[in-house]
Amino acid sequence: MKEIYIYKMAFRNISRNKRRTVLSAVAITLAVIFVCVMKSYIVGFNNNFRNNLFLFETGHIKILNKDFIKEEKIMPLDLSVENYTSIMTDIQKLKYIKAVLPRTKFISILNQEGKLKTVSGLAVDIKKECKINPLKTKIKKGRLFKEFGYKQYEIIIGEGLAESLNLKTGDKITLMAKTAEEGIGHMTFKISGIFSYGVNEIDRNYFIIPLSTASVFLKMKNSVGELDVFLTNPDKSTITAHKINKILKKYSGFNIYRAYDWKEQKNGQYYKIVTITDKSYNIIYVVLLILASLVIINTTMMVIYERIKEIGTLASLGMRPFAIVKLFFYEALIISIIGSLAGTIFGGILSYGISKYGIDLAKLGGKGIGFQISNIIYPYFGFDILLFSFLFGVVVSAVCVFIPSLKAARIKPITALRNEL
Repeated sequence: MKEIYIYKMAFRNISRNKRRTVLSAVAITLAVIFVCVMKSYIVGFNNNFRNNLFLFETGHIKILNKDFIKEEKIMPLDLSVENYTSIMTDIQKLKYIKAVLPRTKFISILNQEGKLKTVSGLAVDIKKECKINPLKTKIKKGRLFKEFGYKQYEIIIGEGLAESLNLKTGDKITLMAKTAEEGIGHMTFKISGIFSYGVNEIDRNYFIIPLSTASVFLKMKNSVGELDVFLTNPDKSTITAHKINKILKKYSGFNIYRAYDWKEQKNGQYYKIVTITDKSYNIIYVVLLILASLVIINTTMMVIYERIKEIGTLASLGMRPFAIVKLFFYEALIISIIGSLAGTIFGGILSYGISKYGIDLAKLGGKGIGFQISNIIYPYFGFDILLFSFLFGVVVSAVCVFIPSLKAARIKPITALRNEL
């Protein structure tokens, strides 16, 4: 009965002073909205960085000629992966394998009206590539290239590269590159399309050609520069790389091929960058949580200390200190549920909208973003974030009321009635 009576008192107190209740609920709502939106952005940013890194640089696992690592800076095409189709067939039988993409990356010299420019080339098997790389959806002008065997060789180039060289679809360009036979190959291409991934590093420096064309251009028959393996569960990359290495032994008596987990590529530099990025943003988020918590705590403590006389009256009427603490706890719990629910709803709507339209960092910063970060970041929207945001508001509000209410409940009734602390 006493417990029910305290509940009723708590509800009466909330409705009795609507201004105070609204102030507390609004503070909690704003804090929860802030937490929800910032968490969505941070998760979206980290996911964007990882996805771009995997797609353009590391895969989840990369298969290379071991000697290639020693001379990676000059991209030696003679140190390639041969008989790659058979290797792909065996690897695809393993658990967690989503796709195995044959790729060749190379450096080329573009000769345009007597001007020479160093650009990066990527040769892909478009049928396999589209399982992971949404290349067709990234074509902004023109169309995707046609495979080798048609009337002329076709190429697609990055939007930033096209702008810097004043190129458009239908134009012809001549490329020169060092071949796998240590000679110089040259080939004239027709630009069939211009792509944009929204990643400056890619759009300004890359062109893409069919793997079948590259085999002629670079003299790489039946071989590719690398095999990029993508998994259904990236967390299984280490154990899967170990299994792939066992398979690779039968393809090279001298054990010249090796599968590299993304964490160990570039001597672990990529993993260090990802780890530092994650930790940095987690620290920022913890600071933001503390700031949001302070908003709630300050509002709650202000409400408690404004009601010292009320506490003195309750104590003088015989209410025990623990009952007073419970009364304020129930009030804070009810208000925090209302405020947190409102904050979660509005924060969820805001996060969902931003996740659809994205945040254009290039416009905000006045220039493009470096490394493997997209110019437009799409925050992550998920019910896990909504649940966390709701619980954050409820727990912080309900817990922080204990300290001031315990202190206030211990004050002697006569002191409280005089409003003296």
